[in-house]
Amino acid sequence: MIAPFLALLASILGADPVASIQFRLPQGTFHARLDAASRALLGRPYLLGPMGEGDSHLGDPLPRVRLDSLDCVTFLEQSEALARSRDTTSFRQVLDSIRYENGSVSWSTRNHWMECGWLSSNRSRVRPLELPGMIGETRILGLKAFYASHGIVRQDSALTLRYLPRDKAIEWLSRPKSLSAIHGVGLVGRLPSIFLLHTGFLVPGAKGILLRHASQSGQVKEEQAAAYLQGKPKFKGIVVWEYIP
Repeated sequence: MIAPFLALLASILGADPVASIQFRLPQGTFHARLDAASRALLGRPYLLGPMGEGDSHLGDPLPRVRLDSLDCVTFLEQSEALARSRDTTSFRQVLDSIRYENGSVSWSTRNHWMECGWLSSNRSRVRPLELPGMIGETRILGLKAFYASHGIVRQDSALTLRYLPRDKAIEWLSRPKSLSAIHGVGLVGRLPSIFLLHTGFLVPGAKGILLRHASQSGQVKEEQAAAYLQGKPKFKGIVVWEYIP
């Protein structure tokens, strides 16, 4: 009797990719669930901008949930929503609250900018780390041109961001004991009108910290974070945040 029941359950869960992953997550701590949820998405194809509002009247008609293809931000957001929810309905609610200002779904309220939207909007869930050697830098974020492409009036905004410079970040990421739990990371680029160009998870590893991310090389993968940063001179540092259960 058990085998047919499990087969039926697998069939039902297989039709719902969210429920399929949730069913396999541990019942332990939030950080253990976040680690397992993000790990379950390893190998999924990379696709830039795979998700929208699911309705052209709200903005982008692309689906609000998509686990078959991901970019760096949707991988981050959906992994967290999987870890914080217990069923499909609560998953969608949590995802909306992460992805949009006050959970109000529209293109204009989506947290497009990690440094001035996403981190601020999610301050009850994430907390930036203050690491030794961090520096502050001020840039004028190019909000006006970005939002004007959708007919929305916004003004450019000055933001001072604290981050760990590249050389110190590579050293810190090389230490196996720098972190004891999964964290989030934003990689600081060199463009004058934006700070964070890539994002992912930092996962403690025996030989150093791993970067688990949706990579433009083609899929969700994990690799040594220090080696990744060493090979990407376009990034000048990192911002790290812890997740609040």
